[in-house]
Amino acid sequence: MKTMQNAKYAAKATMLLATLIFVILAAPQKRAQAENPAEPETRPQTALELPGANTEASGTEPHIAEGESEGAAQETKTEAEKKEEGQTESDVPETTGSPIKAKREYREQFDRLRGMYGNEDIIGILKIPGTVVYYPVAHHAGNNEYYLERDLYKNKSSAGSICLDYENNVERHDPNTVLYGHQMSSNSMFHTLSYYSDKNFFDGHRYIIFNTIYEDNVWEVFAFFKTDVSFNYIKVFFKSERDFLGLAAEMKSRSMHDSGIEIKEGDRILTLSTCTNQEQDTRYVLAARMIKNKSEIPEDITKQMEKAAKDFG
Repeated sequence: MKTMQNAKYAAKATMLLATLIFVILAAPQKRAQAENPAEPETRPQTALELPGANTEASGTEPHIAEGESEGAAQETKTEAEKKEEGQTESDVPETTGSPIKAKREYREQFDRLRGMYGNEDIIGILKIPGTVVYYPVAHHAGNNEYYLERDLYKNKSSAGSICLDYENNVERHDPNTVLYGHQMSSNSMFHTLSYYSDKNFFDGHRYIIFNTIYEDNVWEVFAFFKTDVSFNYIKVFFKSERDFLGLAAEMKSRSMHDSGIEIKEGDRILTLSTCTNQEQDTRYVLAARMIKNKSEIPEDITKQMEKAAKDFG
């Protein structure tokens, strides 16, 4: 009996000793878990789920740091690209903005004009009311000489055709739209421009109609002058609005007559150029400002503008 009791006491002692040892060994682990609780198990996020992730599939914009504007982020990227290309900020010209798509639809009457000549290069029609100047205008994207040596049928011709500068594009609202034509002794093409040296003629023929396959417009003459080719009045692209206004101001200052018209920011001008047939490399230049508010156009001029392409020929 005593032996059995002794065995029980020994078993209890063994269990107590084992429990004590377990408590002693487990204590550091529990303390570490209390100081550094385990994070809950989570599913790893993919690139599409990350906030601000910029992937083609997500269609989201790149993340911009707080306090940083979208424009600033783009500017930084642009500057980095310039450095990669070996450019500095001063090497890259300012621009007056991206080309503006003309909003008017294609005019069906130009289909008729193109059909008359079998020429898809016809992009507009020019008319100076009260003069013989009333011609379709062609455009050759490669150079200006092509239509100065060819008629609208594309046949060789000494009289050539009225043509739009090859750098201009009627799908843009260019600040300076330039047209060329020969001054023919037969009083055709741009011979009329020479008459603008007379003040009475200048004052009596102030409106120019130039319609294109995209828009109808009337332009008011603000300058007429004679120059040599050292003056770059046929400039189409400008570094800035100030650059454009500088050219317009120079045209006005060279004018034989004062029109009283000021060219302002956002204006567009039409420049007609022809040889003087006098000194070598000299030109007559007629410059006009587009009338933005069509209610300011005289009624008879408006009617001619609206029917210019339809009534030709």
